[in-house]
Amino acid sequence: MRTLAKLLLVHANAASVGDTITDDDVRLAWKRLEWPARTDLGLADAQGVVSQALHENRIIEWVSYGMAIVLFLCGLGLLCFGVVRDDKATRVGAFFAGTVIELLILIPFRFAINSRRHNIALRMMGVILHRIEDPKAMAPLLKETFLAVVLDRPNFKSGK
Repeated sequence: MRTLAKLLLVHANAASVGDTITDDDVRLAWKRLEWPARTDLGLADAQGVVSQALHENRIIEWVSYGMAIVLFLCGLGLLCFGVVRDDKATRVGAFFAGTVIELLILIPFRFAINSRRHNIALRMMGVILHRIEDPKAMAPLLKETFLAVVLDRPNFKSGK
């Protein structure tokens, strides 16, 4: 009971205009406590989860770019090493290894592309969470978003 009074006092103090708390401020504070707004419910936590996931995907994306740069430089170094050397076996080995390493650059770029795709899906989910009123209506939207963006399988039904 004491915590409810303290909470009511805090909300009434926030709603007051001056230094004194009026009856209208207490009524407004009680109304806020009894019927909280959508922003006071769990949506702020959902937005925090989305922001954290976006941050984690950003880290994966930057690591992928770093891997691509390292692979590019190693492959370029091997190709240059193959050009400089006089021994034919060393040249062929360096050219082959440099070519293989240059082809391996595609793997980090694929990770970066997938990270971007997941970021788009997370941002779309954040917009959906912010705008939708009924949680039951959100399930088909999330399923379509997940299938289309993450798995590359759009599941759109035609209106025939």
